[in-house]
Parts: sequence; structure tokens; C-alpha cells
Amino acid sequence: MILSKKTLSTILARSSALAINFLLVVFTARVWGSEGRGLIALIMADVAIIVILNNIFAGATVAYHTPRHGGRRLFAAAWGGALLTSLAGALIFSLIQGFQYFFLLAGIALLNSLATSISFYWLGKNNIRLYNLMMVLPPVLLILFLLTGYYVAGITRLRVYFISWFLAYGTVWVLGLLTLRRADIRREKKEQSLLKSMTSYGTKSELSYFLQFLNYRLAYFLISSWLGLEELGLFSVAVAVTEAVWIIGKSISALLYADVLNTSVHRERIRLTVKAIRTSFLLTVPALALLVLIPDHIYLFIFGHDFSGIRPLVLYLTPGILAVAVANVIGHYFSAIGKMNVLIIKSLSGLTVNALLLAFLLKDHGLPAACLALDIAYLTIFIYLGSLFIKEWRKNKTTA
Repeated sequence: MILSKKTLSTILARSSALAINFLLVVFTARVWGSEGRGLIALIMADVAIIVILNNIFAGATVAYHTPRHGGRRLFAAAWGGALLTSLAGALIFSLIQGFQYFFLLAGIALLNSLATSISFYWLGKNNIRLYNLMMVLPPVLLILFLLTGYYVAGITRLRVYFISWFLAYGTVWVLGLLTLRRADIRREKKEQSLLKSMTSYGTKSELSYFLQFLNYRLAYFLISSWLGLEELGLFSVAVAVTEAVWIIGKSISALLYADVLNTSVHRERIRLTVKAIRTSFLLTVPALALLVLIPDHIYLFIFGHDFSGIRPLVLYLTPGILAVAVANVIGHYFSAIGKMNVLIIKSLSGLTVNALLLAFLLKDHGLPAACLALDIAYLTIFIYLGSLFIKEWRKNKTTA
């Protein structure tokens, strides 16, 4: 199987970003310890929630509307909406936690969304080179600014981390603005339906994402409450190891999304999706096989002696991870053709199955039950999306 240059470059870009983010975790943990990592995790978790709200206007909805509009009003709506939700989100968290982090939360979330909106614009234009560049630049600049601030400027307090965030995403946004000078950012006549359409698509997209996020992480909260932090630590590492292979499917899904957005022929959309499904499956299987074959003492060497028993959990999680690797591709097809209700239903169905199984099995059967719950929930999502896509495929054969 020969991979296209776009596929290889996207997998490489996502892998690079993942590796750099891992280095950031290691650096911050060693320099500021568990307390510092805890504060970073708390603030960045708040930022992540605000960004979900921002992405109603500045996320995938930008990519979806770019082939249809692609003008200045698109960015005006995206950036205006992101500004309002950044301020509102930061205000809500400040009311709960105190106002010491208001400007930090609002600023980081806003700059993140401003840069991300330009990245999604280039995805919508099917310019994968600029999309990948905009995706990998933030972690690269973040670690460069952080190391410079810490070792060169001598700023050893934790604030250097957040200053580096501002500098990194601010720089990426400015560079993104420079790339837009080459684009066809035309002036448009006033179109009241654009903001309504962006809000509708963005809300459904982020609702689906939030439900799926709960599906991915519900077990964390229950394991912490019922089995303890030590068991959660072991489970979270096994999940992180297996979910790393999703880089393959996510890269292929992003490319498929751009291709389907820019193709109006139903038959071609189906052909591209079938090809993407096949590629994701064939690349994910050997990656998972490699993880399963790694002996437990290698995992102990990497993560420490507190993490004995990772390999069996990796084996248990494998079926569900493979199911999601394929389901994500199908989900991006439905997202690209605007059928967002399909994604909401798939996320809700998976979350429901996951919650019920965890409630009945986790206390008595421990971590293997958590793996089983995830597997069945992920397979439920795969079966639901797969059955709907088969209907689309049959419709294609009928109209051919």
C-alpha cells in the first residue's frame, strides 16, 4: 500500500506535535514537580472547556463553511464569537475559583481559537501543507519560548510557562494572518444566514465532541472514586499508550474531511471514504499489534515499577481502539456532508452503553471491566456509523 504525500506529512505533523507535548509534560513535571503540574493541569483543563465553547464559532465550522463562503465575514463571525465565549467562559470559572486567572484563561483560550480558526480555514481550502504547518507550530514555538525563558532569561517561576503560551499562539496567529494575504479573502454581501449556519453547525459539532470526550474519560472519574488513584494511574497510562495509534486515523480523517468538503459528487465522496477506511484499518492493525507484542518489562522500564500490568490492559483495549480508528473516518464523512445529528447520536449512544456497563461491572471486576466497557461502547459507535454508511454506499450503487 502506497501512502500519499499528504497522508504521510499529516501523520508526521501530528506525531511531531504529540512528541513535543510529551516533552513539555516531562519538562514541567521535573522542573515544578507534582504541585506545578497540578496547577498547569487545572488551568489548561479550564482553557480546554472554554475552547470547546469557542469552537462553536472558530472550530470545524470554519472548515465546513470555507468552500461555501471563505470571505471576511466568515472570520468576523469566528473571531467575534470566540472573543465573547472566551470572556464569558473565563468569567464563569473566575466566579467559581476566584479572579486571579481571569485574564490568563481568556487570553490563552482566545489566542488558541484565533490561530485554530486559520488552521481550519486552510483545511477547508484543502491546503494540507499550511494546515499541517499551523498544527505543528504551536507546540514547537511553545517549547522554544519556554526553554528560552527558563534558561536564557532566567525566569524560573511557573509564570514562564503561561507567558510562553501567549507568545507561541500569538506568533502563530500573526503568521496565520500573513498566510491569509495569499488567500482569496473576498468581501461579501451581507448574509444574515452565515452566522446562523455557523452557530448551528458549530454547536452540534462541539456537542458531539463533548459527549465523545465524556465517553473517552468517564471511566477516569469512576475509577478514581471506586478503585483509587493508583488504579487510575495504571489505567490512564494503558489508555494513553493505545490511543497514540489514533494519530493514524485522525490524520486520514482530516484529509478525508477536506476532500469531501471540496467534492460535490456523491459517488466520489463514497469512493474517497471507502479508501480512507481501508487505509486507516490497514495501518492501525500493525501499530496495535506492535503495542500488544511489547513485553511488560519494557513498559515497566519506560514508566516505572508502579506500572506493572500495562500489557494485559493494552490487549483488552485493542478491539475498541481499532473500532474507533475506523469509526472516526466514517464520522468525518458525515461531518463533511453536514449530518451532525448522526454524530451527536453516535456519541450519546456510546456514552450511554459505557456508563451502564461501568456502573454494573467496575466495582466487582476492576480495570478489565473498564476496558470491556470501553470496547463495547466503541464497537456500538462503530456499528451505528458503519450501518449508516452502508446505506450511503448502497444509495451510491443505486444512483450509479
